[in-house]
Amino acid sequence: MRSLLLGLATAATFVFGASHAQTISPCTTGGGGGLIPTSGTGGGGTYPGTFPPFAFSSTLNVPSIPAGATCVTEIKLNGMSHTWAGDIHFVLTTPSGTRINLLNQAGDACDFGGDYGITSFELYQAPGACVNGILTPGQISQVYGNWPTGTNNIFNTPLSQVAPATGDWTLTVYDWFAQDAGGLSSWDICFGTPPPVPAPTYRPTLVSPTNNQSLYGPAVTLTWNAVPGATGYDVDVDGFVYPVPTGTSYIYNSTVGQHTWSVRAKNAAGVGPFSLPFLFNDIGAPPATCNGPRLASIFTGTGGLVTGNQMFVDLNVLKPGGISISQLQTHCSAVFGTPFTMQVYTKNGTFVGSETNAGLWTLRATGSGIAAGANQASLVEFPDFTLPQGVSGMAVVMGAGVGHKYSGFGSTQTYSDPNLVISGGKTLNVPFSGIANNNKMWNGAVIYDCFYAPPPVTYCTAGTSTNGCTPSIAAANQPRVSLTGTAIVSVSNVEGQKQGLLFYGINNSGFILTPWSTTSTSYLCVKAPTQRLPAQSSGGSTGFCNGGISADFHAFFAANPTALGLPLTVGQKVYTQAWYRDPPAPKTTNLSNAIELTVGP
Repeated sequence: MRSLLLGLATAATFVFGASHAQTISPCTTGGGGGLIPTSGTGGGGTYPGTFPPFAFSSTLNVPSIPAGATCVTEIKLNGMSHTWAGDIHFVLTTPSGTRINLLNQAGDACDFGGDYGITSFELYQAPGACVNGILTPGQISQVYGNWPTGTNNIFNTPLSQVAPATGDWTLTVYDWFAQDAGGLSSWDICFGTPPPVPAPTYRPTLVSPTNNQSLYGPAVTLTWNAVPGATGYDVDVDGFVYPVPTGTSYIYNSTVGQHTWSVRAKNAAGVGPFSLPFLFNDIGAPPATCNGPRLASIFTGTGGLVTGNQMFVDLNVLKPGGISISQLQTHCSAVFGTPFTMQVYTKNGTFVGSETNAGLWTLRATGSGIAAGANQASLVEFPDFTLPQGVSGMAVVMGAGVGHKYSGFGSTQTYSDPNLVISGGKTLNVPFSGIANNNKMWNGAVIYDCFYAPPPVTYCTAGTSTNGCTPSIAAANQPRVSLTGTAIVSVSNVEGQKQGLLFYGINNSGFILTPWSTTSTSYLCVKAPTQRLPAQSSGGSTGFCNGGISADFHAFFAANPTALGLPLTVGQKVYTQAWYRDPPAPKTTNLSNAIELTVGP
């Protein structure tokens, strides 16, 4: 257990004391003490589902509540001792039976030794530093650790949200690891008013893209972990700061090349420190979405070839008239996010017997991709090429620095669909040279006869609000007939705290853009009939351009199967823009620009 818990709470070894809960005296004192655990040295449970035995438990009766108190402000631990503070878990149970996570294995290898006060989570008072092996006594805020809220009916609820009540309150302490023990002399509970929330003090933890990751642009989704007390965030990309009023992600309109990004949390009290920066490399627009049939072999290969190696398979085209190969997927040895290149050769007839005769092979395409990781299909994009009906040998050659993964079998492997059969294969460490290794199956897939959807296209002119905000609409990807994944349309730079919504139409043929009113700066960009999506608040701050409107069209279509344009068909168009309230404006409303979507498979 101990190895799992190390580092959960001591990444910050400083103590904040500028803001305190407003305790109204007197506190209720006299909660009984005892050994922790009550027998032995702890352990015996399975975190987090099964509690260890011999938990310490003490009940304190509260006969009255101080006038004006609205919440619990502090749980005082008097004479707390325990070797290795990171072993133990404090839980408070209210008179109504609600269980609150107070302090979950905070302090790691420090020992408890003194008087401690647990205060509300919003105070951001991290456990103090170890001094001579003792966790510095004093106030610390709740530490939830990695406890999944609600497990065993224990909730990660700030004390500032726990209402005062008369009756029996119970403090329970679990010791999750053997070898260490301690005790508590007594405990008290204090009531008062919630603490003023300070500016965030923690740095956000960046999640994706991972540091130095290569990816496709231009819509790059940056994500990070939430910071306690944050009501919004600022994202810095290459020195330009973009406000994010809600959520923990931001879609950045990227350009090809390397970029640096970091994030800081903010609230009404101020801003926190920026995270440590990450880099990402935009390698350009992704391959066009291909909806053709996909025939795969296998993607669980354990064998790996040297870089620049070559693999052979036969492709037996059953379809009269042949097929057009649009993309390949391959299982490569490179770590996630690594760019790579690959060459594709073909020949008439089987590859067998021609592995080292380069003169019989024709280079059909050179493509590139980004490694998707172990046992995953890495997409390789290249110009389409055709194969006639019948058997053709195919040889794929990895570029420098990256090798193929393969599956070893004792006999030839075959994979098929109604149009195509893949069989083989063999390998060479040096292309068209040496002795081929038999029965080594390429981990890959052939994608053929594809329909290509164009990227989302913005059009029309957005109106300017009475506070000077000009909304901008964007979509990360196209909607699909299958409704798999997401199809999020988002509008940024909307006035804060306004009601708004997205609406769409499915036929703009012959439509002429018309002013929203004779004096409005907005234009109606979508031809009737139209369908409205649910109304929503733009969030952000009143009078500022930090609001936003967004919706997942896949989720809307799934929940509204009779909506306009359903069922979807491949190639169908969807035209959408945003509408939002702006009382001083003409018609008391304004519109964003619009975007044209094309439905994929």
